[in-house]
Formats: sequence, C-alpha cells, structure tokens
Amino acid sequence: MPIHPLIRTEVRANILVVNDRPEQLVALGTVLAVLEENVVMAQSGEEALRQLLHHEFAVVLLDVHMPGMDGFETASLIRQRKRSRSTPIIFVTAHGQGDAQVARSYALGAVDYIQTPIVPEILRTKVGVFVELYKKSEELRLVTEAEHQRQLDESKKKLEAETKRNLFFVLSIDLLAVAGFDGYFKQTNPAWEKVLGFTDEELKAKAFYEFAHPEDQAATQEQLEKLKAGTAITYFENRFCCKGGHYRWLGWTAAPFAADQLVYIFARDITERKVAEDKIRTLNQKLQVHVNEVMAINQELETFSYSISHDLRAPLRSMQGFAQMLAAEYGPLLPEQAREFTNRIVESSRRMDRLLRDLLEYSRLSQSEIKNQPVNPEVIVDEVLGSIQSEIRDKHAEIEVNRPLASLLAHAPTLKQILANLIANALKFVEPGKAPHIRIYTEADNGTVRLWVEDNGIGISSDQHEKIFGLFQRLHDAETYPGTGIGLAIVRKSTQRMGGRSGVESTPGQGSRFWLELSSPEGSLTKT
Repeated sequence: MPIHPLIRTEVRANILVVNDRPEQLVALGTVLAVLEENVVMAQSGEEALRQLLHHEFAVVLLDVHMPGMDGFETASLIRQRKRSRSTPIIFVTAHGQGDAQVARSYALGAVDYIQTPIVPEILRTKVGVFVELYKKSEELRLVTEAEHQRQLDESKKKLEAETKRNLFFVLSIDLLAVAGFDGYFKQTNPAWEKVLGFTDEELKAKAFYEFAHPEDQAATQEQLEKLKAGTAITYFENRFCCKGGHYRWLGWTAAPFAADQLVYIFARDITERKVAEDKIRTLNQKLQVHVNEVMAINQELETFSYSISHDLRAPLRSMQGFAQMLAAEYGPLLPEQAREFTNRIVESSRRMDRLLRDLLEYSRLSQSEIKNQPVNPEVIVDEVLGSIQSEIRDKHAEIEVNRPLASLLAHAPTLKQILANLIANALKFVEPGKAPHIRIYTEADNGTVRLWVEDNGIGISSDQHEKIFGLFQRLHDAETYPGTGIGLAIVRKSTQRMGGRSGVESTPGQGSRFWLELSSPEGSLTKT
C-alpha cells in the first residue's frame, strides 16, 4: 500500500496473542507471521494488560480458559480502560462453546469467537481485516495530525512574517503607504505624520494627489493612471502639502497590485536634495556668467597683446635701424660716451624686439588651430639640434638622445617650438665655465608618453616649480642669464593646447628635468 506523502514511515500494526500454552503461542505466531506485522505474545491476562498499557493493538487474540485471570476477566479489564476500549477482541478456545459463553463474549465487546482447531487461512483473513482497518485509521490519524501541524507551522510563519512586516512598516523612517486605485490612502505609517504633520485620518480624508502642489497634481494623477493601467514600478517626484501650508519634495516609488486594486507606495523626503540642486544650479549659472566674462576679457587681452606686439615692432625696428646706422657711419666721429649711449639703444631695442616677438608668439597660441597627429619626436629633436649646432659647439655641450623615442600625438610645429625653448634653456642656465650636458628620452605608460629634457644646470627651488611657467617670470637678472621670461609660459600653454601636461623636477645645484606628457597613438605604448 503506498505511503501518504505527509507520513514519513509506513504504519505497522501490533497484534496481541494471549494464551497460557507456549505451543499455542508458537502456532498462532506462525500463522500470523505471513501478515508481516508486529506479533506480541502474552502467556497470561496480567501480562496482556501490561502490554496494553504501553502499546496500541489492531486486534487481540484472547484465549478464554487460562489459569488465574481467564479471558473473560481480561476482556472486561481491557474494556474498562479508555485507550483499549474499542480494540477488537477475538476469543480463541479449544473447549466446546455454549450459547452462554458466546453471548458473554459478545457482551464484552468481542468481534468473533473462534474454536480450535483453527483454519490458518480463515484466521489470517479475519485478523487481516482488523489489521487493515487499524492501519487505515492510524494513517488517517497521522495524516490529520501532520496536516494540522503543517497548518500550524504555516500560520506561525505567516504570523511571524506579518509581525515583522508590521514592525518594519511602523518603525520605518521612510514614508510607507497602501493606496487604492481610487487614489485614497488605505494605510500609512507614522513617518507621514512626522514629515508632513497630517494624521492618518487626515491623510485618508481625500485622494493623495489632492495633497500635491497645484502645479504637480496633473502629473501625479497621470502617474496613478499609469499604475492602474499596469505599469510595473514607477518613480516620480512632486511637492506634497504639509499641515502648516508649506510644501516638501517627495520622491515616490510605487508598485500596483491589480488583483487587489491596490498601490504599494514607498516615498522619501528629498527636500534637502532639491534645495541643494537649486543652489548648485544657481551657482552654475552665475559661474557660467563669470566664465563668459573672463573668456571675453581674455579674448580682449589677447587681441590687445597681439596688436601691441605687432604694432610696436614697426617703430622699434625703425629706432633699431637708425641707431645701428648712426653707430656704423658716425661712430668714429662720436664722443666715447655718445657711442656707449648708441650701443645701449641698439642692445635695448634688440631685447625689446625679442620680448615683443615672444609675446606675439604667445598670443598666437590662443588663436592658432591645433590638430594633433602621430609624431615621431626624433625627427623634431634632430631638426631643433640641427638649427643650433653652432651654439652647441661654442658651449662644448654634450647632447644625449636615448633612441628610439616613443611616438606621441602632437602638433609638430608646436612640439618643435616647445623643444627649442627647453633645449635653449638647458644650454643657457648652467654655471659659468661648465659644459652643458642634455639628455632627451621618453617614457610610455597607460596610453600616455612623457618626453623628458634633462640638464646639469643651476636647478630650481621647489617653491618656484609652478611659478616659472607664468608670463614674465624670471629667477635671475637679465645680465647674468638673458631672456624675456616668456619661454616656459609658451611651453605650458602649447602643451595644454595639445591636450597635455607639463612640469619640472629640479633641485638647486643638481640640474632640472623638464617634462611634457601627451597621449600615445594606438599601438605605441612600449617603454623606451
């Protein structure tokens, strides 16, 4: 017989056989063994009663004539106990039966009265009926108990879940609510009153979209209609009225349950975030105005600088030309002091021309079009070094180029101007009598290439590392180290126009390492 899914083990029945004669117990046990149930033997009425105290039996086979307590007395005591009151009893006897004995046995609740010799098949059939009846009753009882326990467990789980849900609902700092498809709140947690001031009854008195700001009511109703139409989950923001008459911003997350005609709502007070966003928006607008003003001023300054640099050079060249002609043609006729004044005019005009030329070049950087392309810096370095070979020989300079140099994305003419400025500075800013040593190399890493120009010059203190890249920044007097103070400003601005960075590593007396960092062309990331 298949086992019910709620019963973990098969039910086996107990059969109690009571007889004072051991050979009869063995014979009856052999006959009943075929049923494959638990057969329990007892040789007296007293022993049978003890077994009935500890076990339940499907049927009792009880000998009528036993010494001491006979079968009828034993049956009477069995019937007096509540647990065994309905246990089927079959009387078995080897003596002739009279009507009085049969009547007495049935009066005691016996279900049958069998006389020896016993026919095994008949006995097994009769006992089997009561065994099957017992097993079905026991299985029904176990199934009922298991079902009852399952229902108890489910009820307990539901109760625990409901308790946790209610606890979360009540204690949550966020605004939780259940609303109907009609737009009215069905349930709200205490956070609503804490944030808005309205009681639960006041919030339920009208549709929740009526609490929205007049400018937000239509949009809120539209969101409700979307939820009713089957939108899974929606998020929206609106201004919600407070009891004091002011409004607070709420961010809503809502999910519909069409079967129950309900909307489950999770809302959060986002007023502070909205205020912060408004402030940031206002600041950004003001900042943009200032940026536009600064850009306009810079444009005017660059235009002015370009105009001044360009327009001043014409009269300057005239002054320089006349002074040179005066010195060349009338120099011997001039007094010594007049010749000195003339030479000073020539030298000053030359210095001013260099300054205006550099300033003009700096101004052009903002107006010229810069388009980066893959560039081999070795070609640029060779061009720069070739143009200053005489100065390199005069200074007995040693130039070391660690080839190959990594390719980079740059504007070739602009890169050439940067290298020309850096190499010129490396040749110029050395201790008197010291031969310059310049090393040029590259380092590629993570899609960028850093180009280094390293020298053995006088060095720069750390507090000046950024300052020297500004316009007209000089660390030494023009007599000792001539220059306009614009070269490194051109380096910085040129690198920025190409989308890169520039800087310096230096210590006074230990030389400097100027660098510029630009993007690397795809596939050119090998370190050198």
